[in-house]
Amino acid sequence: MRFRIVQTMALTGIMAVAGVAVGAEPTVIAKEGKTEFTIVESARATEPEKHAAKELAEFLARVTGATFPVIAESGFTGKTPAIYVGWTDYAAKNGIDAAKLGEEEWVIRTVDDNLILYGGRPRGTLYAVYEFLERQIGCHWLDKDTEIVPSRPQLSIGKLDVKGKPFFRWREVAALAGTDKEQWQFLLRNKNYRFHISSREPLNFPPAGAFYRLDGYPLAIHSFSYFVNAKDWFATHPEYFSMDSGGKRIGESELGQPCLTNPDVRRLTKAKLREFIAKDRAEADKKACPYPKVYAINQNDIYDAHCKCLVCRAIVEKEGSESGPLIDFINEIAEDIEKDYPDILVSTLAYNLTSVPPKTIKPRKNVIIGWCDVYTVSDILRPLSDPLNSRNYRELAKWSKVAPRLAIADDYWTPFGYYENFPSPYSMIQCIGPDIRYFADCHAEGFYSEAYEYIEAGEHFTQLKFWLAYQLLANPYQPAEPLIKTFMDGYYGKASPAMQDYMNYLHKRIIGESVPQVLRDAPHKLKYLDINFFINAKKFFDEAESQLKTGTPESQHIRKERLVLDGALLFMWPWLERKLPEGRKMPFDHEAVLKRYDAEWHGLNNYSQFYSKESKVYSQEGKLREKVVALLKDPKLPEPFNRFPAADVADFNWLTFSQKTPSIRFVDDQDAAGGIAAEPAAMSAIQAAEKGGGKSIGGSFLNKPLCFGVSNGPTVTVKQEDIPQDGKYHLYKIGRITVRQGTTVWALDGKRLGVNVDRLFVPDSTKTDDNDWVAHISLKVQGLAHVKGSTAPNGVWMDRVLLVRPGRDDKIDPAEVKRREEMKRRLELRPKVQAGRCAEAAGDPAKVDWNKAVEMKGW
Repeated sequence: MRFRIVQTMALTGIMAVAGVAVGAEPTVIAKEGKTEFTIVESARATEPEKHAAKELAEFLARVTGATFPVIAESGFTGKTPAIYVGWTDYAAKNGIDAAKLGEEEWVIRTVDDNLILYGGRPRGTLYAVYEFLERQIGCHWLDKDTEIVPSRPQLSIGKLDVKGKPFFRWREVAALAGTDKEQWQFLLRNKNYRFHISSREPLNFPPAGAFYRLDGYPLAIHSFSYFVNAKDWFATHPEYFSMDSGGKRIGESELGQPCLTNPDVRRLTKAKLREFIAKDRAEADKKACPYPKVYAINQNDIYDAHCKCLVCRAIVEKEGSESGPLIDFINEIAEDIEKDYPDILVSTLAYNLTSVPPKTIKPRKNVIIGWCDVYTVSDILRPLSDPLNSRNYRELAKWSKVAPRLAIADDYWTPFGYYENFPSPYSMIQCIGPDIRYFADCHAEGFYSEAYEYIEAGEHFTQLKFWLAYQLLANPYQPAEPLIKTFMDGYYGKASPAMQDYMNYLHKRIIGESVPQVLRDAPHKLKYLDINFFINAKKFFDEAESQLKTGTPESQHIRKERLVLDGALLFMWPWLERKLPEGRKMPFDHEAVLKRYDAEWHGLNNYSQFYSKESKVYSQEGKLREKVVALLKDPKLPEPFNRFPAADVADFNWLTFSQKTPSIRFVDDQDAAGGIAAEPAAMSAIQAAEKGGGKSIGGSFLNKPLCFGVSNGPTVTVKQEDIPQDGKYHLYKIGRITVRQGTTVWALDGKRLGVNVDRLFVPDSTKTDDNDWVAHISLKVQGLAHVKGSTAPNGVWMDRVLLVRPGRDDKIDPAEVKRREEMKRRLELRPKVQAGRCAEAAGDPAKVDWNKAVEMKGW
């Protein structure tokens, strides 16, 4: 479905256009829905140029109501005004030299009553047409289903003389989107250049010949093992691979790196690179397309697997960074390949421990440094210029001074949160303009971001994020605010002011905190997601929906945004309710919110896999929506917990489980709470998604006695004869615990299952029992290790953890009694210790009682 938004609008444009003759007589393109113009293309037009002419004719017809015929220049008489598209003889006669234009460079020029749209090959003419339609006519393509096409039966343009090209040579906002023709067309019209997410090959969509591979084989990232692989060399030459701190060589390809100072490693890398280049060029010759220019040789995706041999360590010590051995290695490869392939560029990553530039070694002129804005260091909800992101800001500035060529891998525009199924009301729109402009200031020539919107359950204004990025990657120095307004007006119609107010409110709440908002962390730790946030957000959305008729494209766009907000409210409902003052109720109708959430999810085919029609990310039965809604409606607490006051019981079901701490995966289980349970996983959810699904970990821990417990609390080991033999879920009592920051209820040797329960923690409580709970864990066990005579494989599944307020018989753990006594003693001594510090600093120890203060001489 394509939503056509027709607007009557002035041709103000959103970017200042160079070379417009002020006060010149305008050229009338159409009048009263009719035109005298013909679109003329070269008799030798390429497929991209033919596509450009077709696109121009289509959109001018839709704008004006007139028909614009397209003919070859050889058949044009020249008796009527024309729009010349591509490498026409008319353009050449008027001084436009094709040989001097880059492959993405465009020219827009009026000559007499004619218009020339011209560009380098293969894409320059395409971009000339789209630039003209955007800046002069007011057409915009906001997402694959939504476009702005103004209604202008009377269409005139001023005198134009414009030359331009996209600022960044490589522009990719990586996402799952792009696998259908409409999505590809949307990317094309917004001057985005990207590859298929897995094969790195251009998608086979028209126009033929417009795109080709920029990167040579094998990959753009994490490619060391393709050049020197442990499977080929470790058995005979372990010295080729990195040494750990204990002096052992690491042979696993994914864990170890090459020893970058080893001469043979450098020799093998040079040879393999030449092999890849030869293969790529042979394939390019068959397809009659340009050769790939960039070859990536960079580290594996492991934080610290760099070689610690004496030679490598010496360079690290001298250069002050792991980037020292890396750049020394890359420079030698680049210098060697330049002898035979002066057009080839070698790229590598400034990533994790190599992110700091070396003190003295500088990258060669044919080396591209791909600097990564690592998500564990920076707050993605604040621009890099924010003081909280000063480390990365300064780091990039240093690279820009020493690296002749720089590219950006802005990891990550998707947080890859630990709670992937939690809808997070957040937006990073406020970062895109300042950050992309800063990248341009640092002379970056390429940009890549991980923005996998399908990997998470929610983010606000995702479509705006992509569209704004495409616009700014073409021209980073245009102001972002007019672009945002253009999008909001086109996407939300009359509701645009209310949605803009909500976005501003969201941004204000996010940056109002003086600490980073780590989206990867537990949702309850996002300080701005309090009860007042949801109260105010409801007002904005109610106002937005009141401006529109139900069923319109704009109303559906609002429903999509509200789905995230409603989901977050429902997921956090019991935890928000618990924080309310005594006697106060939640100011929302739970049933109404749940009904709307269910309808929104059911009615919208969202971008996220979590909300997809099949919903098979977590549920192989394809009934995820029904499971989530049923669990939010009634968690069906077991006896006797369902009779406890709501404030006295806390239910942690699969909706609260993190898939990464520990590493688990969700499986369908009709007997589990909410129909889904957690089992230990061999890989993270992201890894499993990338590799098509993970497998359960096999291992000795499944053969060991069943154990469970609480971090910094009691541990329980269950004898086999005490385990129920029916293979069903049973609640096991762990005992009385004290919840603190980081408290986790876990199960299995090695803590393979578990859930963090510290959202119940009451900081600075004056009551000693505010953080006291009794923990229970619900587990299902199968297999001979636990069930006598079982023929099923050993396995353990967790579907919920229940915490309830202690009863009279729930005694405090003796270790906890000691901890409380020690804490009480420390609190009593704190004033005296502080006085002692002051007295010591003032040189007057007589002013304090030192007897007990000395006991606390840790000041």
